[in-house]
Amino acid sequence: MGIERLDEADTPCCGREQGGGTDGDQAAAPETRDRATYHAEYRAIVDAEYRATPDSWDAAVTELRSAWAAHEARWPSRKDSASPYRPDTLDLEASAEVDRGCGRIREVGENVITPAMRAIEAEDPDRHLIGLEHRLKGEDRIKEKVADAVRYKGRTPEEALATIKDAIRFTLGYSEERYTSGVREDCERLQNRGFQPFDLVNSWQTEEYKGINSRWREPESGVLFEVQFHTRASFEAKQLTHAAYERLRSPATSDSERSELQEFQRKASAEIPIPPNVTDIEDYSPEKRDG
Repeated sequence: MGIERLDEADTPCCGREQGGGTDGDQAAAPETRDRATYHAEYRAIVDAEYRATPDSWDAAVTELRSAWAAHEARWPSRKDSASPYRPDTLDLEASAEVDRGCGRIREVGENVITPAMRAIEAEDPDRHLIGLEHRLKGEDRIKEKVADAVRYKGRTPEEALATIKDAIRFTLGYSEERYTSGVREDCERLQNRGFQPFDLVNSWQTEEYKGINSRWREPESGVLFEVQFHTRASFEAKQLTHAAYERLRSPATSDSERSELQEFQRKASAEIPIPPNVTDIEDYSPEKRDG
């Protein structure tokens, strides 16, 4: 299943380098071999040894926070650099159309999808939903994405809104030991409740982000929603690096700062304990879905 990290996963999940922190030095760079061979070698590495442990992650958090504070001291935050949505970006008719679409997405999310996700959570006490209060993306951010699709891709507002895969988003958190089996079981639970898998991206082999992001379709309305699967450490790393991600998303960020931001994300990612057998979970894409 093509990924966005999530805006909180409007991800630079596209364009992340393949690799695995310091373990990546043991396998040749992915561009020198075909993807399947590279991933097979990387899988052997991460499955054979735990470079990080939960204890080492807890110890790393303090160092990572200090590193981010030092970065902010060198590169002070720019309040206007995140290119926020401006009300004049869409004309009145388009803005009203997006408002109606957002209302419909909200209604389906609150009356259909959220109750189902709560019921799925109740089926297994060993993991839980994280940050449920943030399940609805802000309307300004949705309008920003719609405006970009209208301007740069020639889509109508309705078409653009239909392509936003994380207007509703959820995160399930697991222990490292239960992660792989838990993800599989919860994907099965989602399908048993009638949700249709749209895509899934397993990013545990990437250098700057660890986790699994999936998108699902509610069949009656066609509304898409996102479910992210994390361990405690991978979720905390995502939160720790979110400000870096936002700066990477900004066109105002210089190349020199961009390099530091990517290195910070790689350092955080390298400290995350790898769940056993996690590389056995394969990506799922529209191409596979449609045959």
